[in-house]
Amino acid sequence: MPNIVRISHFDVNVGRILGEGGFGKVYRAKDVSEETPVECAAKQMQLNNDTRPAMEREVQFMKTVGDHPSIIGFKECVSFGSDAELPIAKNTTWIFMEMATGGELFDRLIDSGNLTERAVRPFFKGMTEGLLHCHSRGIVHRDMKLENVMLCAEDPHAVKLVDFGLAVQVPQNADGSLQATLFYDRVGSKSYRAPEILANAGYLGPPVDVWALGITIFSLVSGFFPLERRAPPTGASRASRRTSSAASARATASTPCTSARAPSRPSSRSC
Repeated sequence: MPNIVRISHFDVNVGRILGEGGFGKVYRAKDVSEETPVECAAKQMQLNNDTRPAMEREVQFMKTVGDHPSIIGFKECVSFGSDAELPIAKNTTWIFMEMATGGELFDRLIDSGNLTERAVRPFFKGMTEGLLHCHSRGIVHRDMKLENVMLCAEDPHAVKLVDFGLAVQVPQNADGSLQATLFYDRVGSKSYRAPEILANAGYLGPPVDVWALGITIFSLVSGFFPLERRAPPTGASRASRRTSSAASARATASTPCTSARAPSRPSSRSC
């Protein structure tokens, strides 16, 4: 099979895997419908009765909020059945999205140990504006974390929120405000979960995004998560203990989409 396969008007390089997980793979691709081909990411998901509803929701949410500069852009979704001519395309859905070349915000933290408040300020602004945009469209992310924020090499201050696999739609009133809707499923990564999620008594969507945003900002400045029980780091071990704490939390993240994290977040994208 050749390394380059044509899916709709995209050339997918199946030899260049950007991410891989339980739901499929992410490949480097090009949108050849443009006069000058544009780099993008191609997320391949196996399509069946179990995965179809979640995939359709994620695509709809990306279409709804992807017009904001702090949210990863959606390009196109293409689905194939068992009669697809290309073997790699049989019973699959392909989500084509914007690529970012700056890697994850998580990796920026690991590289630095912790960031100054001045360095965090533009990231805070971009994440807050992205979440506000989601909420204004009735979408609650529910998996806000360092790994779901991508950076852009072209603009070191820009961020892109990604991975809407756990997002939900909240009904809106006529004036655009959100209706008070309770959710009961325990989602998100352990270090970022709001107390009301753990209480099993129902929770409102937007506040859990705000809580997770606060955890994200705290961890960027301090280098560790605020609710972890551990002795304060001292001396030369401070940086290493901070970053190992964050890495440990990432490795043990208890979320339904942990295995799908890589396909949802290509580690190399262009803004």
